[in-house]
Amino acid sequence: MMKTLEKTLKSVSENPKYIFRLTIQGVLVGIFAGLMVCLYRFLLAGSENVLRSYLKIIHGNVLYIILFFIALAIMGLLIDRLTKWEVDSSGSGIPQIYAEVKGHMEANWAKVLFSKIVAGVLTALGGLSLGPEGPSVQIGGMAGKGIAKIFKGSKTDELRLILVGSAVGITAAFNAPLAGVIFVFEEINHGFDKTLVFIALVSAIVSDFISKVIFGQSTILNFPVLNIPLESYWILIALGFLIGLLGYVYNIGMIKSSDLVSNLKIPSWLKFVLVFMVSGIVALMIPEISDGGHFMMDMLDLTIPSLGVLVMLLVLKYLFSMFSFSSGAPGGIFLPILVLGAYIGAIFGSVVVPAFGWQHDLIYKFIIISMAGFFASTVRSPITGIVLLAEMSGSTESLVAMIIVSLIAYVVPTLLGNEPIYESLYDRLLFKKNREYVKKPSKHVLSEYVVPLDCNYINFKIKDVPFPKNAIVVSVIRNGKYIIPTEDFQINYSDQIQILADSNDYPFIREEIEELFGD
Repeated sequence: MMKTLEKTLKSVSENPKYIFRLTIQGVLVGIFAGLMVCLYRFLLAGSENVLRSYLKIIHGNVLYIILFFIALAIMGLLIDRLTKWEVDSSGSGIPQIYAEVKGHMEANWAKVLFSKIVAGVLTALGGLSLGPEGPSVQIGGMAGKGIAKIFKGSKTDELRLILVGSAVGITAAFNAPLAGVIFVFEEINHGFDKTLVFIALVSAIVSDFISKVIFGQSTILNFPVLNIPLESYWILIALGFLIGLLGYVYNIGMIKSSDLVSNLKIPSWLKFVLVFMVSGIVALMIPEISDGGHFMMDMLDLTIPSLGVLVMLLVLKYLFSMFSFSSGAPGGIFLPILVLGAYIGAIFGSVVVPAFGWQHDLIYKFIIISMAGFFASTVRSPITGIVLLAEMSGSTESLVAMIIVSLIAYVVPTLLGNEPIYESLYDRLLFKKNREYVKKPSKHVLSEYVVPLDCNYINFKIKDVPFPKNAIVVSVIRNGKYIIPTEDFQINYSDQIQILADSNDYPFIREEIEELFGD
């Protein structure tokens, strides 16, 4: 038995040939996933431009307006067909990747890629307030799964490449490779795997190069960055509390509206047609809040609107985002979250900057800080938000301010008992009535768990830790060294415990071990 465990360990952890092979696959994931996400990003930009151009010529022309709403109805019907053809392409995409990595889903990667890209183009043409970044994560993850299937690797390799592809999704969408890698570990994987870190970085750099070749090397945000006087840093505490409360309201509203719509007793095709019709009315009357939010961000780039306009756009964008997402149409909330954060910062800055007699452009500082803070309060991934905004703005001058605001914004909704938005969506995805666990062909999955400081089993012997009965502790990584543990081996804080399980037991074993270690 011990020889079998040693062989398994060396085949997936210590073997240089294995690491080299996985690195090559990581490069291929970076290329394939990077191209898929860039294609998606390009098509969405083109769709939004088509919508904006059509809206300019539609006013006053009854025929064009009728044709517009007929097209919207057709798009709603097509979305209904696509989401029925491939149910895993609906919604954001991040909860689906989360469920796949945890072993609760087995999506058809090719069908998801096709359906998600086509549906994303339709929702952009329809003007729904949905972002491209969540779908980009799923597109990247499914591209990674495709590479794993082509190479016919182990289930462990497949899960790793799905995570690597997910990092590519954020990287190619934002030109932010570090944020992409950190997002995978902070939000999806919830663990540390040195091999995965290395492969994800390789893949992210490759995809970032592809993205920059296609879209250029300029940063997403080009705001002027001024410094807040140190003696006035106390104001960041107030901003953090405000964002934390608004993040709580956002999460509650998104979940409540999704539950409300899912309980409506109407056919799905009618629901999507109605959603697209409402989106068309919004596009005609308030085009500023249509699409994921690029237009609203461009408005801030040109000039800061008046305080009344900022408040109006913030409220309307939130309501329209809530309405769009609750429909279940393919599209994410990542970008709308950042846009809402930007407008919260613009409103806050528009109040405090003139009150303190500061330079007007200091408002942009609050915009950047608030984007990171609102991401932390809703998604509950503060490190990702901070690194993402640093990469998007091309500046690290706001790091300290972002950290202060993000930490407070993270704590407030947590203390109020509010779940992170993606975890709430994951729970609803997993426990839908039509979501049943499907038994898969038996394969071995190697997963890794870090022993936290507050673990109740520190200094316990392996035999005294209530690991699931179908889980085998293959190795423990301590101080960078692999150890094949005996039953009398004592686990310590920061040990990386590698556990082998059957793919059919894996989702349940993972849940038990995460609960065991207090994840």
